Amino acid sequence: MTVISEARRGSLLGVIERYWKEKGYKITGVNRNKTFPAIYASTPEDFRLVAMVGKKGQFFFGITTPCFINSEVEAPKTTPNGTPFEGSVVPDPYVRSDFWSATTSIPSTSPTR
Repeated sequence: MTVISEARRGSLLGVIERYWKEKGYKITGVNRNKTFPAIYASTPEDFRLVAMVGKKGQFFFGITTPCFINSEVEAPKTTPNGTPFEGSVVPDPYVRSDFWSATTSIPSTSPTR
């Protein structure tokens, strides 16, 4: 629910891309759309991942599993602590971050000459 400013969205997608590559995931696509950019990847086990920017800079993460055999799944052992959105409209992002909500781009960390 954190507001990610337009100036910082590309940086966050870059952080995600680097992390996925470090984990050995293959980047399968990039949507460079200015309003709704996204990055797509697959894992060695063939899980498909997406990180995308939605309305007002809200980030969404999705995962698709490869085919699997039905099996018993235990009930969760912890109590949910987030806001449930089942059956309701997901609100616009509203949490402000000094870093991610800033309207200036992140300064380059490359050395100057």
